[in-house]
Amino acid sequence: MNKKDYSNRLSDQAYKAAEIIKEVCEKTDHNLLKEVISMKEIHDIQKVIMTGCGDSWMAGIATRAVFEAVTGIDVEVMRNIDFTRHLNSRFLGYSPNTPLVIVVSASGDKARPTEALLRAGKYHANTIALTKSKDSPCGKAARHVFPLVLPQGNYNPGSNSYSAAITSLILLALRIGRARNVISHNEYEDMKKAIVDFAEEFSNNLEALDNLSFDIATRWKDLRALDFIGDDSDYATAQFGSAKVLETYGGYTTYDDSEDWLHINYFLSEPETIGRVVIANKNTPSFSRIKETLQSIKRIGSPCIVITDASADEFPDGFEVITTPEPRYFWLNPLMQHYIFDMIAGYIAELKGTPFFFEDKPELMQNTAAAHGPRLIDSKIEII
Repeated sequence: MNKKDYSNRLSDQAYKAAEIIKEVCEKTDHNLLKEVISMKEIHDIQKVIMTGCGDSWMAGIATRAVFEAVTGIDVEVMRNIDFTRHLNSRFLGYSPNTPLVIVVSASGDKARPTEALLRAGKYHANTIALTKSKDSPCGKAARHVFPLVLPQGNYNPGSNSYSAAITSLILLALRIGRARNVISHNEYEDMKKAIVDFAEEFSNNLEALDNLSFDIATRWKDLRALDFIGDDSDYATAQFGSAKVLETYGGYTTYDDSEDWLHINYFLSEPETIGRVVIANKNTPSFSRIKETLQSIKRIGSPCIVITDASADEFPDGFEVITTPEPRYFWLNPLMQHYIFDMIAGYIAELKGTPFFFEDKPELMQNTAAAHGPRLIDSKIEII
C-alpha cells in the first residue's frame, strides 16, 4: 500500500504543526498578554479554574502542570457541566479577581462555555475566554478575551487547534509566573523558546513517525477496540487519542489512568483484540506505576504501543515503543505527542473508508446547524 493514497486532514495537520505553533508564539507576544490580564489582576489571583468541553477541557488538563510549576498557584481543571451546574457558588468570587476562570472554546459559540463565563461573572470571579473571536457569545460573556491565534484552515478533527490552545495557555502561564516573579526573566525567555524548539525538533522526526503511524494503522485497523492510558498531563494525550478514534472512524475506545486501569479496564474480555496505547514519559511522578501497568498488559496479551520520551529499554520486551524527542521542560510533552495517534486514527479511517464526523450522513454531521441544535449551540443556558 502507498501511504500517500491514504493522506488525510490529520496527517496533513501534523506536518503544519510546528509552523502554526511558531505563529501562535510570535503573535501572542508580551504586549498582547498584558492586554489580556493586568498586573493587579495577576497578583490578586489565589486560584485558577480552567474549564472547557471536549478538546478544550483536555487542553486544560494538558497545561495544569505548567501553570502550577511556573505560577505557584493552585489550579483546578473542570468539565464545563461540573463548573456550570454542580460547583457550589461559594467557590466563586470570594475575593477580588479570584478565582481566575479560564474558559477555552475555539469557536466561542457553544452553550456550555458561554454558560460558564456568565456564571463566573454573576459571582464576580475574574474571567478570560480563550477563543477566536471577541464578538462570539463567549467573547461577549467574558471580562477578558485572549485571542486564539489560528491561521485559516480546516481543523476538523481538531489537532492543530488543540496545539494552538495548549500553546496559548502555556504562554499565559508564563506571563503570570513572570509577573509574580516565580520564574526569572531568563527562564521566561528560555521557556518561550523551548516551545518552538520542541515543535521544530518533533517536526524534524515527523517523517519517520508518520511512516510508523501508517504501519501501525494497517496492523491495528481491525482490532475490536482501543484503550488509552496516561497520568496527569499525559492523561490529556490519552483522552485526546481516544477522542480521535471516535471522531475519525467511530471505533470503540476508552481511556483511563494507570491506577484505575489496573482496577477496571484490566478485566475487559478478549484482551488480545484490544490495542493498548500507553503514554509513559519518564518525568511523570507515577512512572513506576505505569511500568507496572505495562507488565500487566503484557501478561494478558494485548497488543500495545508506548509513546514516551524515555529509552525503549525502560519497558517490557515485545511492545512497540515510540520514543519522541525529549523537551527541555517536561510539561511540553502534551503539546506534540498527540500527533502520533492523530495520524494513526486518520490512517485507520482512510483504510476503512470511513468519513470523519458522520460526513456521509449530512443530517448527523457535526458542523451542520441541525446537528448542533440543542446538542452544542442551542442548549438551554441556566445560570445557577
